[in-house]
Amino acid sequence: MIEEKTTGSFFTNSYIVSNDKGECVIIDPGFSYGEVARYIKSKYKPVAILLTHAHADHIDGIQYFMDLPIYMHKEDEEVMYDTNLSVYSFVGRISPFSEGMLNLNFVNDKDVISLIGYDFKVLHTPGHTNGSVCYSFEDNVFTGDTLFNMSMGRCDFETGNLGKMMKSLKKIMDEYPDDYKIYPGHNGNSTIGYERRMNPYING
Repeated sequence: MIEEKTTGSFFTNSYIVSNDKGECVIIDPGFSYGEVARYIKSKYKPVAILLTHAHADHIDGIQYFMDLPIYMHKEDEEVMYDTNLSVYSFVGRISPFSEGMLNLNFVNDKDVISLIGYDFKVLHTPGHTNGSVCYSFEDNVFTGDTLFNMSMGRCDFETGNLGKMMKSLKKIMDEYPDDYKIYPGHNGNSTIGYERRMNPYING
């Protein structure tokens, strides 16, 4: 089952993927995550956190789950620890994380992470950040801040790159079938087929 939770002033989407045993994986826990964290701990046994990238509005909620293994791309490790790169400075805050305090596990393009009975497949999609990735399992794709419903993530933060973003959007279209459901980091859900036809950054 997939549950979507939208939190914080950036209206960031995080996701809870659970199985019938009550275990769950958390994707991109962001700002203002206390209530969601309490809900997760009351209902599920959280097993791991998957990060699509290391911007503050996708990682701040890690503070409620410091004992969990965290999966992310190596290219975003420095983003997580740097107040400017992580855009904590954008909201007038300092990164709460420092090197060595988190259980980081680094993923690469086309890796498969087996958790709670699901195989999460990694697709490296730089552009929003150098270490941005998508995760897919079954016919679901979590696209972070790479692909949005009728839009794409911004490329003007540190480590962002428009050329890489356009290549990553094409990579996503080449990788997934039309019927795959998209769960983005912001805004509403969609499908690969709809974005292939209607997204101006793909079909423009």
